[in-house]
Amino acid sequence: MINFQADYFDGVSSRAVKVEIEANSEEITFSAQNVRHVFRLADIHVQPKLGHARRAIELSNGGRLEAGDITVLEALKRPDGRAFFWRWLHRLENHLGWALFALMLTLLAGWGAISFVIPALAEQFANATPPSMEHKLGEQVLAMMDEQVWTMGDHEDQASLQLGYFKPSQLDQARQTALSEQLKALCATLPDCPAHELEFRGGGKVGANAFALPGGFIIVTDELVALAKTDMEIITVLMHELGHVKMRHTLRQTLQGALSGLLLAAVTGDVDSLASGLPAALMQLSYSRQMESEADAYALTSLQRTCVPPHLFADILQRLEHESSTSLPEIISSHPDNQARVQPFLEAKLDCEPKPGLAQSAP
Repeated sequence: MINFQADYFDGVSSRAVKVEIEANSEEITFSAQNVRHVFRLADIHVQPKLGHARRAIELSNGGRLEAGDITVLEALKRPDGRAFFWRWLHRLENHLGWALFALMLTLLAGWGAISFVIPALAEQFANATPPSMEHKLGEQVLAMMDEQVWTMGDHEDQASLQLGYFKPSQLDQARQTALSEQLKALCATLPDCPAHELEFRGGGKVGANAFALPGGFIIVTDELVALAKTDMEIITVLMHELGHVKMRHTLRQTLQGALSGLLLAAVTGDVDSLASGLPAALMQLSYSRQMESEADAYALTSLQRTCVPPHLFADILQRLEHESSTSLPEIISSHPDNQARVQPFLEAKLDCEPKPGLAQSAP
């Protein structure tokens, strides 16, 4: 027979009652508020040791005992596989070297998951997503990205809240149609031009930029159109965005961000980190270098096939880099060495004569 002291919680009240525990190889007994309690050792559960915290013993009646040291009780209770595991884990967490090793192993596993596993899963999920579903997603994202003004308060005390990123385009319809038709005409000569919808928007703080959204939506800002010296410079940028559309890069990056967020929430328990909206996430999205290189390769091949001088793409990218006073446009944000990136476009040769009108200046 062994004895030790503990605090007893009956599972109904939060008030603790100090009790004297008597234990043998078969059972534990104690008295609380003039009631004698008897529990078989096989029916109680000893919670794992956590640092220097008090140990908890879960009882079959829903109550709980808490004690500073229950080594004598653990010696009586028949060990099982779980007890061995938790004892081993406790030794590790109290050994600095092993704790650091476990931390490094966790960080390495997280890095491997984010760098390799999650991108591979995102690509598989993107390829399995029906185009109609992706198109619907793109419609919803574009609607949320467009500027919306909400008026709050009564008539005498009203306040306006502006949401979204883009304003309506100030380009006249004839200008928008001309650019759309030029892109459509070149796409008709390509065997692998993906389905797409060209949308014009005022960039505002976004400035001169072009974006590919899920479902084939491509946004071109008025500021990019104004920056271009020729219509074909704009078309070359759109060819790059078509590369993103064809390989579903935006959907893959969106899924990759969502999966990374789920992994982070699972590790940290911070579910609120997933509450940020998809539009905000897409505006901060930065394609991987590999994805940008794939889109560049598609653009270069397509420009050569359609007899559009590839150097026009290099010209407008270099102008974008030099004239961007705030954040870098999406199209060059993932390429710190922009000169090395545009070099293939500057060196590329055409096996055909450029079509008439390619050098036409943009209005």
